[in-house]
Amino acid sequence: MSHTDTKKQYSLKSHCIDRIALDNALSLQERKLSSIKKSDEIYKVEKFSSLWYALYFPQLTELNEFQRENYLNQLAVLLKGISSNITIKKQAIACEVRSSLRYFDGIDNIHGILKESIESKLRELGLPKYFSYAACPTITGSLLLARSGRRLLIYRKENLRSALGKLSIDVLDISKENFQKLNNMGVRYLNDLWLLPSNGLQERFGNDDLVATINKALSLKPEPICNFTAPPNFSNCYVLPYEIEEINQLLLVAERMLAKSCEFLRNRDLSITSLQVSLSHHRELDTVINIGMRLPSRSEKHFSQLLETHLRNLKLPAPVVAVKLELNDFQPFYGNSESLSLECVRRHGEYNRDLVGLMEQLVAKLGKDFVHKISAVSDHCPEFTVKQLRYDQVKNSKVKQEIISTVPRPFMLLQHPKELSVKGGRLYNENSITIISGPERIETHWWHTSHVLRDYYVAIEQNGSRLWIYREREKEKKWYLHGYFS
Repeated sequence: MSHTDTKKQYSLKSHCIDRIALDNALSLQERKLSSIKKSDEIYKVEKFSSLWYALYFPQLTELNEFQRENYLNQLAVLLKGISSNITIKKQAIACEVRSSLRYFDGIDNIHGILKESIESKLRELGLPKYFSYAACPTITGSLLLARSGRRLLIYRKENLRSALGKLSIDVLDISKENFQKLNNMGVRYLNDLWLLPSNGLQERFGNDDLVATINKALSLKPEPICNFTAPPNFSNCYVLPYEIEEINQLLLVAERMLAKSCEFLRNRDLSITSLQVSLSHHRELDTVINIGMRLPSRSEKHFSQLLETHLRNLKLPAPVVAVKLELNDFQPFYGNSESLSLECVRRHGEYNRDLVGLMEQLVAKLGKDFVHKISAVSDHCPEFTVKQLRYDQVKNSKVKQEIISTVPRPFMLLQHPKELSVKGGRLYNENSITIISGPERIETHWWHTSHVLRDYYVAIEQNGSRLWIYREREKEKKWYLHGYFS
């Protein structure tokens, strides 16, 4: 007759044997990504914390920093369906997939889903469609594995040291000088670094954070994570139940879509500087309306007014069967106090929104080529101190308004200087002129298109007008009237 305690003892022993067998199965140092099957139950073990899947794009090396960041952001959006924890590193993207393994039936399926979309995106960006990938419990470790080109999967932190030790020091992001130092020391693989004292490495290679990189890769030091946030995106399409030719009917549909877009902006505390409305026709190309704004806005009334102005000036090639609305150029929303008067000044770093709204209405009505703004330019020659900019170019202009000079300048400058006459040793415009101050010598640079050598004076005419006149310093040395102070 068997005893109850004996049964417990044997059951406990069999459980321990099974547990040891499972641990031995998990102690493999390296596993190929293609070897994970549905039958594998490694991801069911709860004691493992995280598994970071890294994608490395070596073709981004030749791009500048702005392009690289832009392309990585576009590629990172593709990973949002796999993981909510995504971080962007130099030429690489890493995402945490431990929590997704059960849902996608292993990492093979995860890679299969991502491979097709990433290759398609790379082709769209005009880049070679190759990338390397790897996965391990640390972000830095997975990046080093991915840079090596080895498609490896390391599940246990205990296996990181032996797996990473086989990698060449080429995977380290260090300067050429420090790379040469490591070669001179006989260090060829990361395994050689494990044998060196960390204090000495820190003293010699502290500027490249070599020791910190090693400790992060081996999970000996915590890794700060900057989680990727996908840029906002709003697109709304409405298929009309019947064809529409009247602008008023189109406005009713567009206003409903604009109301949804403004609700989207308010919920996310955003504003925009441009939106696009596409009108679809049967057997005709889409009519696209691009609406730009000088200042970020989320006012439904303002959007509706601009769209109505554009539609009124539009001649539709055919009846409209569908309307699509897209929001572009998202900006954080900043509230401000509106002014009551229509002033053409900028107060406390803020633009008058009433004036900006009026200007945008004029641009929509007349066209962007017929609305200009006068901007000051830093130049010695008076003819080139003012520049006309198209209103839609003002925001992107790098021309800075100069501080008002202490040297007197006329309120009105003549487009073409008027030659003055000299009679009996006196200057005459319509009446006799008396010089009251000057001269102020103005010369242009030798490489300037029009060479200027002038002496300027402030003068007063007999009728009381204050003038800005000059005398040429070369050729016939004639006198000219260039502007009026009053």
